[in-house]
Amino acid sequence: MHAQFSVLTPRWFRRALVYTGSIGEFRYRFANDHDAGLIHASVYTVFCYEAARDVHNRDFSWDEQGVEALKEWLQSCYEIYQRTGSLPDASDS
Repeated sequence: MHAQFSVLTPRWFRRALVYTGSIGEFRYRFANDHDAGLIHASVYTVFCYEAARDVHNRDFSWDEQGVEALKEWLQSCYEIYQRTGSLPDASDS
């Protein structure tokens, strides 16, 4: 697992309501929904979130199991991006 993903924990997500990061042109964004207990995660490439045309979104529960699933999803998307230079089809993510 990429080092940037391995540090994610439920407590880590208390750092900010919205957090963005990148590994080269592979970008990700987390938006925390405290009321629903969810983390809205997105992956995209090249441009900022608001302008990206290849955004893939997924919601995860804000607990140990949800964060582990989020990390696995990020890693999977990142590996596909590394192999192909693009993100998976929306139906695959």
